[in-house]
Amino acid sequence: MSDVMYPEVMIIGSGAVRVATVGDSLTYGYGLENRERDAYPSILATKLGHHYQVFNFGLSGRSLQSTSDYPYLQERNAQLSLESEADIVIIMIGTNDSRAPYWNKERFIKEYGELVDRYLQMSSQPDVYLLVPPYVPTSRFGLNNDIVRTELQEIIPRIAEDRGLEWINLYSLTEGRLECYSDGLHLTPFGNQLVAEMVYAKIMGESLR
Repeated sequence: MSDVMYPEVMIIGSGAVRVATVGDSLTYGYGLENRERDAYPSILATKLGHHYQVFNFGLSGRSLQSTSDYPYLQERNAQLSLESEADIVIIMIGTNDSRAPYWNKERFIKEYGELVDRYLQMSSQPDVYLLVPPYVPTSRFGLNNDIVRTELQEIIPRIAEDRGLEWINLYSLTEGRLECYSDGLHLTPFGNQLVAEMVYAKIMGESLR
């Protein structure tokens, strides 16, 4: 049975083009009354249409770094994402790494790059998109918005550009927009809609070149 910490993978659509969404609670859709409809991967699937199949591999509370309490790559959903034969991979992770006990800039850079390379080495040779996580309005969850603002906005684009990948800055999209948030971290349906629209525009821009 699926639960919040160890959910089953949500699959939306049945098209031939497979999209893997990878990340933490912001991908999972934590706090939404209807995540099957309102999580950004679900909204993205609706926008992409019937030629696509979107997999939500999000896991709440997970971090990138291997020294954190819940490293994403040690989870079953992460392994399934690497076995998904996806044509497109969308990665949004790092918010939970901003906690003081976890944050180590050098380790984050190293392990984020290794994460991206694992998806690039999939046999399906996917297009990989990196997302700078959204603004964090409060510190109530122990998160540090300064890390997201100053470090992740610099690190993630650099890793993307070093590998010739596209990246999307969700921080600048959401900064100061409290209407996007339900509890000081997690996104409302409106916030998820904004994320989905930006990801959709990037994917369509690439495919129309």
